[in-house]
Amino acid sequence: MPCVAGAAQCVSAAAAGAVWTSQLPKPVRADPPHLPYACSVTPAQLSRTIRQALPHVLPDGPDGEVVAPSAGDGSSADAVAVFSGVRVVVESPPRRGAGDYATGVAFRAAAVCGRPAREVAQLLCARLEGDVDAVDGAEVVGGGFVNVTLTDDARVALLRALAEGGPAETAVLTGTTPTGPGNPVRAADPVRTADGRTASAAEALPTAPPTAPTDVPARDIPRWAAVTGEDPAVLAVRTERASSLFRVQYAHARVCSLLRNGRRLGLRPEVGSAVPLETAGARLLALLADRARVTAAGPLARHLDAVAQAFAAFHDVCPPLPRGEEKPGAAHCGRLALAEATGAVLAGGLSQLGVSAPAHL
Repeated sequence: MPCVAGAAQCVSAAAAGAVWTSQLPKPVRADPPHLPYACSVTPAQLSRTIRQALPHVLPDGPDGEVVAPSAGDGSSADAVAVFSGVRVVVESPPRRGAGDYATGVAFRAAAVCGRPAREVAQLLCARLEGDVDAVDGAEVVGGGFVNVTLTDDARVALLRALAEGGPAETAVLTGTTPTGPGNPVRAADPVRTADGRTASAAEALPTAPPTAPTDVPARDIPRWAAVTGEDPAVLAVRTERASSLFRVQYAHARVCSLLRNGRRLGLRPEVGSAVPLETAGARLLALLADRARVTAAGPLARHLDAVAQAFAAFHDVCPPLPRGEEKPGAAHCGRLALAEATGAVLAGGLSQLGVSAPAHL
């Protein structure tokens, strides 16, 4: 009987151990924190949000193991370390389609965590839709690109910040304190001058007034050619088809004309009436918001050209002023608000390049 009694004691001890073990807290992953964000979401702000969200998007660790939570923030030190070197770029969608912004960060994240890029993109979409207030929707495009669509409230706040222009615009768009109006071109950025020399932006690009009564081709063409590398003779052909400089300056002059004529009709820009946006308007707004990301002189000039072309497309399908027998309405006021924001972005960029932003052309 001693053996039976000993066995019973062993069973009893084992059962007690099992009960005690079952009472231990399971090493579960803590719920990731909510990612509240200001309603005005710019590419720079969304980049920071995605960088913060990446350590939380995967349910397991990089190699499939359970990740032990750190002090209540929902991510582990290992996960944070794995994704810390992942570069996040948010920009206007390179191809026309759904969404205000696009990012290919899932491909970079997949390379370091060993998961398929499309799976990472799907998890990131769910995270953004669930926890970022200003995101109305996020979808996976192709093998792992993520397109993000903002809510109407976020678009209104973004449009209002853009229309204000000047230092306030840059502060809102980049989250930093600017050193000058718009400040997209650093003084040390190398540019090519009209005579072929390489100089800093401070040397080659004297500032111009934000808005001038008219353009000065003899001054503007050499300065634009210096940063774009385009032939001055081609830029001197003053048509939208031939000259990128003329496209940009003409777009700015057209905005000024629309605002003047709108006032004559009793129409004023109303940001709240700008939503919902048509596809052409959403495309234009995304390019306007993306302008703060472009810092070098040459890319800035090309970006301004893209903005001008997007504005021309918007103007054709969503005229800011009534046509024919059409009566003025709230929709026109909203479109004028988007036109006003376009003018602010074009004027700031042209000023930084030392090129005039004409009110008449």
